[in-house]
Amino acid sequence: MDTTITTGWWRCPGCGVEAELPVAATSGCQVPCPDCGEAMGEQWRWDTAA
Repeated sequence: MDTTITTGWWRCPGCGVEAELPVAATSGCQVPCPDCGEAMGEQWRWDTAA
C-alpha cells in the first residue's frame, strides 16, 4: 500500500480562496493566491485513494 501524501489543501489568509494542489508541485514553494496574489498557507495533506 502506497502511503505517500500527494495532495495538499491551501487557503489564502487575505481573501479566503481555497485550492487543492499536488504536494510535489508546491513542496518548498510559496504559493501565490490566484485572486489577490497574497501567499497562501497549506492547511492539510492527504493520500490519494488506491
